[in-house]
Amino acid sequence: MERRDLDATIFFDQNEIFYLTGFLIPDFLSQPAALYIETGGSSLLVCATEEGEALVDERLTYEPHLLYTRNLDLVRQISALLEQRLAGRSIRRIGWRVEALPRAIGIAIDAAIGPDEWVAIDDDIADMERAKDPDEIELIRTSIACNLAAYGAAELEIAPRVSELAVLQAGQRSAILRAGEQVFHSGDYRAGEFGGFARPVPIHEGDLYIIDAWTQYRSYWSDMARTFAITTATPLQREVYDHIANILRDVGSQLKPGVYGTDIWKWVDGRIREHPMFRETGLVHHAGHGVGLRAHELPDLNRDRGEELRPGDVVSVEPGAYAPELRPGFRLENMFLITETGCELLSEYPLSLERQV
Repeated sequence: MERRDLDATIFFDQNEIFYLTGFLIPDFLSQPAALYIETGGSSLLVCATEEGEALVDERLTYEPHLLYTRNLDLVRQISALLEQRLAGRSIRRIGWRVEALPRAIGIAIDAAIGPDEWVAIDDDIADMERAKDPDEIELIRTSIACNLAAYGAAELEIAPRVSELAVLQAGQRSAILRAGEQVFHSGDYRAGEFGGFARPVPIHEGDLYIIDAWTQYRSYWSDMARTFAITTATPLQREVYDHIANILRDVGSQLKPGVYGTDIWKWVDGRIREHPMFRETGLVHHAGHGVGLRAHELPDLNRDRGEELRPGDVVSVEPGAYAPELRPGFRLENMFLITETGCELLSEYPLSLERQV
């Protein structure tokens, strides 16, 4: 804030509020909140409850329900409390996130303090959130553990004629039980296709099942992918699987500070093209991305965009190759922590085309 010559900032995104104050709002409650911070001054949180710790100087609460019927004016209540509490303060420049702030909150801030200038800080926040602190790493490790539990259960459920929804349900149940609380778990759960959400359709013999699963635990995400044979894999499927699995095994040697995300993409693409079947197509999607408070964040491992890797980055890497005769192909994905000297594999799980049953 001092570097950008800001007098204050206003936040509405619950991920940023958790990041800055430790106040966690579970997604499924859908209770908005606002955080106002003055540079070198006080901080104010407006939320639905006095419960839960929050590192702020002051907290105001609104009424989320009337006799347990959800109120429909939550943002308007927050706006009114902000306008009343901040009235008369002298603020020249205020920071805000273009991607997150409702217009009603902006109108209330203008009415209360009338800043001379609104300064977008989206890129500053994204850059700050890249380097994970030790407590963030532990939350990500737990999120990964929930995702791994989901994979273990999904493997046991996969069989011909079983519904894709049943496989997803098994994964969701195990992720929640591993967390010991409600968590979000979903992802690509379609058999025989490149991706997509689970459907009420049966799994077919001969298909491959790409599960690209995500779990969100206390605001922090995990993102991994494995591909399983429904029944006995063909020789071609085994050959291509081994090729993609070896790329994922070897990519750790490329992940270190100073390397650009575009270079990682080129390396993965080049390795995929070493197989004659993919010499012309190569990698048809990104090679991975940052993971943290969002499922996709900086740095990107992309053909057309990719920042320099730094210590504290958490990234996924996901080589993939697809062709109709593979039904549909392979995507394998692990998560890594970038360290001062290289990387640490965070998502230890078997790389095997055959299910562990």
